[in-house]
Amino acid sequence: MGRKKNKKWSELSGGQRFGVVLGALVQFALQGAALRDLAKRPKDQVNGPKAAWAAASFINTIGPIAYFLLGRKHSPAPAAKGSGTSAASSGLKTSMGVSIGKKLG
Repeated sequence: MGRKKNKKWSELSGGQRFGVVLGALVQFALQGAALRDLAKRPKDQVNGPKAAWAAASFINTIGPIAYFLLGRKHSPAPAAKGSGTSAASSGLKTSMGVSIGKKLG
């Protein structure tokens, strides 16, 4: 069996060049997002060592995706401010500090 020769950039068609550039942009965006999230996330919110996930993010495309799927601990959503149905119980105020809605109790 013959060995397939790698093509030079100049030998690629326009569509192939676009595909290479698009793939690189996706990789860099995913890796940048993963590294930024990893830097800002406390270590108790990461499954495993942060350094290992940072290194794994350099594995093309699959590393950052694995971090987002497996590397982060997901905390419950914070409770919304206020739980009533009126604006006053929700803590809404005008710019003058006047509560909007009914007063409770």
